[in-house]
Amino acid sequence: MSTVKSTDVKDNFKEYKVIQKEKTFSTKKERNSGIELLKIIAIVLIVISHVVYTLKTVNPYISYNGYVVDLSIATADIWKFILAIFSYFGALGNSIFFICSAWFLLRSSKYNKQKWFFMLCEIWFVSMFIFVVMLIIRKGDISGEIFLNSIMPTTFASNWYLTCYLLFWPIHPLLNVVINKLDKQHLFRISTALFVIYACFNFIKKDSFFPSTIILWITIYFVMAYIQLYLKNFADSVKYNFVLLLVGFVGWFGIAFMANFLGLHISFLSDKVLRWQTNYNPFLIILAIALFNLMRKLTFTNKIVNYISSLSLLVYIIHENILLRNYIRPYILHLIYNILGYKYIIVWVVLLSIVIFAFSLLIGIIYRVLFGKIIEKLAGKMIVLIDEIYKKYEKTMYKIK
Repeated sequence: MSTVKSTDVKDNFKEYKVIQKEKTFSTKKERNSGIELLKIIAIVLIVISHVVYTLKTVNPYISYNGYVVDLSIATADIWKFILAIFSYFGALGNSIFFICSAWFLLRSSKYNKQKWFFMLCEIWFVSMFIFVVMLIIRKGDISGEIFLNSIMPTTFASNWYLTCYLLFWPIHPLLNVVINKLDKQHLFRISTALFVIYACFNFIKKDSFFPSTIILWITIYFVMAYIQLYLKNFADSVKYNFVLLLVGFVGWFGIAFMANFLGLHISFLSDKVLRWQTNYNPFLIILAIALFNLMRKLTFTNKIVNYISSLSLLVYIIHENILLRNYIRPYILHLIYNILGYKYIIVWVVLLSIVIFAFSLLIGIIYRVLFGKIIEKLAGKMIVLIDEIYKKYEKTMYKIK
């Protein structure tokens, strides 16, 4: 049995103390418009991908689906391939959004439960408001499944990203505790292992090692922690991040191109064009990290950019509302198909995406002006009441032996 010398213990303790000092996260709040602009770009990318999703997916809730275009099949039509590339924008935008959040969540020691509950209430209120409006417009003709998803949007993950974010937010302080207890070597090993298992393997073969979005986010969170703590020069380097950007873009576009090219010549691969448009795509994650690092270097402040970015949550909630995406978007694409045709479908998709973004932004602004403060106050009072009830319940349960 080997023995440890006291001098080695002292040296290791000194090294540990140095690492802990290096690992102290800044608590200063930043409002960099470069990052806020990137979040606006991300939500626009997500809107475009959702419009394309409607275009390529048969809708079970409507009687007309003649406007649908199958983009999963390899094609020689350039417009179909461009639309297939557009469909990847959603995974890229989701990664950008989470990375932007992760960078700042890594600097916090606790989560604001009032703000968390306000987001929960805001999601429910907006969903119910749209539900009432659509119930009137459609004269009660709404699917029972959509009805349940509308009145319980978070429970049934009507907007999966928001539900997952609400689940992730309360656990991030615990992840920070774990990260702060790890030295550089162990954080590197954990980040690498998680990325290989839950990004690379799941990209190659779906459902490897029991994946989920929240596990993927924890993976990205550890990767961003390592970058923030130990790769500061790399994170701040325009040159290195342009290289990373190039790697991510070439990997993403190259695989999509090869899937389409090989699909034209090998029947087994003919339906694999959209196989790689997943949140587990490591090239899209790498691309998102590079974009974040580059935009973070644009240190400027713009009130308009910051204000629009602050409404990104509402834009996401509104534009991807289950009623609007299943009844309104298909109807608009149906009209485009029958009136204008698909000769300039790329143009129509981009224009429709801009209109949807602008409409969602406008509704978001109106909501914030008219109801934002009211919902915030109600949420604040409700969370205090819920907290008191829970503490009484907890105190009672502790007495049981």
